[in-house]
Amino acid sequence: MSAASDKISEARPFGAIVVGLAMVVLVIGGERLNGYVPPPSLPQDAASQTRVLQVADAADGDVIVRDAATGALLATYHSGEGSFFRATLRTLVNDRRHKGLPLEGNFRLETHRGNQLFLIDEVSGKTLSMNAFGPANTAVFSAFMFNHNKGEGL
Repeated sequence: MSAASDKISEARPFGAIVVGLAMVVLVIGGERLNGYVPPPSLPQDAASQTRVLQVADAADGDVIVRDAATGALLATYHSGEGSFFRATLRTLVNDRRHKGLPLEGNFRLETHRGNQLFLIDEVSGKTLSMNAFGPANTAVFSAFMFNHNKGEGL
């Protein structure tokens, strides 16, 4: 086999991949242009439970979580604690920063049909399905609900 034929046979799989990806992009783009709207991440049914969290960083590095309606202290995460909680909120606040939104604001937890737990950033509107992170991480946020047995796998 010559060097030229080796290059051609190597290029064919790459070309097929490029053509396949282009077709996927065209199909998705065509659907969006024809009015397809992805389903909302938050169910349309009314929440069975809602709690608004007010989260603040203390000077010593602690994260303080309060019920926004009553001011009741719900949790304090000391340095080295609450890594999933901290990472999730940090992601939402960074999203605010990138969008030029105020960094201060509350976060709403909602439980919906099927024990689905959602965290909604009240400033940006971004919604996270906490169940997508697995039962152990869902439990971190479901502990803030009035009925602690909410959330998949709990």
